[in-house]
Amino acid sequence: MAFAALVAVLPIAAPLAAAADPIDPSTADESISIWLRERDSKAPVPNVTVEVKGKSFDETFTTDPDGRVLVGLPSGGDYTVTVDTSTAPAEIGTLPAAQNPRKLTVQNTNKNVPVNFLFTTDAGAGGGASTTPSDGASPSPDSSAGSSSGSGDSSGSPAITGGLVASKIVTGIIYGLLLALASIGVSLIYGTTGLNNFAHGELVTFGALMGYLFSSILGLPGFVGIIAAVLLGGLYGFVQDTVLWRPLRKRGVGLVPLMIVSIGLALATRYLYSFFFGADRLTLPNDPSPFLRIGSVSLRFTDVMGAVVALVVLLAVAWVMLRTRLGKAARAVSDNRSLAAASGIDVDGVIRWIWIGGGALAGLSGVLIAYYQSLRWDTGSQILLLIFAAVTLGGLGSAFGALVGSMVISVFMNLSTLFIPDNLKYVAALAVMIVILLVRPQGILGRRERIG
Repeated sequence: MAFAALVAVLPIAAPLAAAADPIDPSTADESISIWLRERDSKAPVPNVTVEVKGKSFDETFTTDPDGRVLVGLPSGGDYTVTVDTSTAPAEIGTLPAAQNPRKLTVQNTNKNVPVNFLFTTDAGAGGGASTTPSDGASPSPDSSAGSSSGSGDSSGSPAITGGLVASKIVTGIIYGLLLALASIGVSLIYGTTGLNNFAHGELVTFGALMGYLFSSILGLPGFVGIIAAVLLGGLYGFVQDTVLWRPLRKRGVGLVPLMIVSIGLALATRYLYSFFFGADRLTLPNDPSPFLRIGSVSLRFTDVMGAVVALVVLLAVAWVMLRTRLGKAARAVSDNRSLAAASGIDVDGVIRWIWIGGGALAGLSGVLIAYYQSLRWDTGSQILLLIFAAVTLGGLGSAFGALVGSMVISVFMNLSTLFIPDNLKYVAALAVMIVILLVRPQGILGRRERIG
């Protein structure tokens, strides 16, 4: 009789024992880091129930005081993360239904996949699952792991406070520095060759994908991915100039045909990225926990690191342009190419170095933007309009103008979301560019003889 009761109980006891012994995330081959935060203040949201489902996996967790859940997984595969919003305080807002639940694929090469959920009281901003530190700094409507743009309904906007304004300005400055890295390359290439390179966005995407390849797929440290993005981006710029642009220049092809070629190159390269890396959004290993708090503004380590790296590199570019022979030669070629050649300057050599430098800067910009938000096969093309707007606003052909234009565009774009829906921030950025050009047609730091 006792043996029969034991046999009857065993099928029930086994699953209970398994459920009581969750997978240790520190020893699991794959894991998910789930973070719940308020969108504007980035304050953690603790004590909220989160359910994770997958093949032969169904567990429920509660966020800790840091708003975090670390889930160890039995294997890679498709998983669904669902936040029980009924367990969250009503005053922190809601998660858009389109982004909760969240579906993701965990690859066997991913040791840990971050998943962020941002609660928002702004119905028009769409603050759902996101890897961006702030809504306004993302350059595209879908720049987060989910969509960061909403339906465009401006109802329910939060009250404008000093902390919210400070958050917009800080994230605008950070993103402006990352945007400037790409914009300077466009400006230098235009200044030395006269080419408006519509394929420059694909150089940015290339850097982001190289960072993903080395950091996420190969599992190497993040700094290795950043270095690889810079070096391979410079090599990509060199190959482009050697194989395509230099032969076309030598044949005397006009600037308009060159521009058309750059558009075709952009389209072909973009869909090659999609073919090899897929159309889904990709994320680099990133810890979304707060690293630096400035008043009400909370920043991750990668936000601070990206801003510092970008600032140091921009200062280095300024030194090269002002203090080295290459920089002086580049400025001479930009001012008067024929006179520079007559003065003994190797114009083709200067242009080659500009392409290498422009590719390296674009690669660095891409990988830092990927850490700042996430990436896709069309990340670069999504921000190409902002890049050209920054270059035009700062002054065509001026590297320092590209920096100033990037900062103005990014900060104003962030601040505009205080008054207009998030998906109209591009309109605000272009509007400020038009207004400034009406007053100063040559751009902020451009020279009047460049007009036309």
